[in-house]
Amino acid sequence: MPAGITRKFTPTLFRSIDAAAHLIVALVLPSIALALPDDATLSRLLVGTWHGHRHDTEYRADGIWIMDPPDEGDNSRGKWRIEHGRLIETWRFSDESSDSTSVDEIIELTEKIFKSRIISQEGPGRPEGQVLPSEIFTVTRVTTKK
Repeated sequence: MPAGITRKFTPTLFRSIDAAAHLIVALVLPSIALALPDDATLSRLLVGTWHGHRHDTEYRADGIWIMDPPDEGDNSRGKWRIEHGRLIETWRFSDESSDSTSVDEIIELTEKIFKSRIISQEGPGRPEGQVLPSEIFTVTRVTTKK
């Protein structure tokens, strides 16, 4: 700038800078804060029994899940795996010839808390009128006292 000329920072300019900074923080911070571990780590964290409001579900290291008590329709067990931060579960109803599959977005998975929501469900037994993504489900790890 030529000598003797000063730049004025007006309230409008400050508001624009402040708004831009808030936008950057709003876009970047959630992706940093919610970064999930790799699939192998998520799989190790999932192994165990989790308590929900209707069922306990055991995820075994061999890729089998078991629900207790069984849900309607005899889908009390199946297979699970984690791919790209998503829990994929399959099961087959006793009177069906093909599998059903659900895909859950893992929102948070720690030693104590598992938060997820269903983003896809296909196959026999898909609930009529199901809206996806679902609500967020939170379950807690069942621990045994030694």
